[in-house]
Amino acid sequence: MLYIQESIRLEAPIEIAWAWMSDLERLMKVNDFHVAMRFETDQRRGKGTRVSIDHSFFGSAPEPRGARVTHWEEGTGIGWVETDLKEPRSNFPHSSQYRLKPLPGGATLLSDELRGSLNLPFLGKAADRLMQDVFASRVVRRECVHLKEQIEAFAAGWKAARAAA
Repeated sequence: MLYIQESIRLEAPIEIAWAWMSDLERLMKVNDFHVAMRFETDQRRGKGTRVSIDHSFFGSAPEPRGARVTHWEEGTGIGWVETDLKEPRSNFPHSSQYRLKPLPGGATLLSDELRGSLNLPFLGKAADRLMQDVFASRVVRRECVHLKEQIEAFAAGWKAARAAA
């Protein structure tokens, strides 16, 4: 099982960070491999929301994977599990979790966690460790940087709109 956690400081209040992050369509497309997503029902927020996420790995044809929101802590956190639609126990079933914590001065700490396993019978933990060290940790780091850029730009726009009102 691999586990990666990265945190980054956002120069935005937690309420603004949550307003951006709680839009699942936006949040679920932060990952470089998520090229599109569709809600499977009318539910768009909260625990139990189901979506299909199209993945493209290094230019491959999109492959749909199912995701279900497993954690929804209003104002502070969102998490989901993601599995292959045809073989849920293989092809890297994993969970993603995002948490927000207020910091002094109106800033927010964003934590991004990834847990999962390749579930390879012959390499097992060694394959997971290699994937974590060489690949997945970089993906999570990039997600944090992208989230910071997007949320801070959103906060700046929100602040400008309030000043103009």
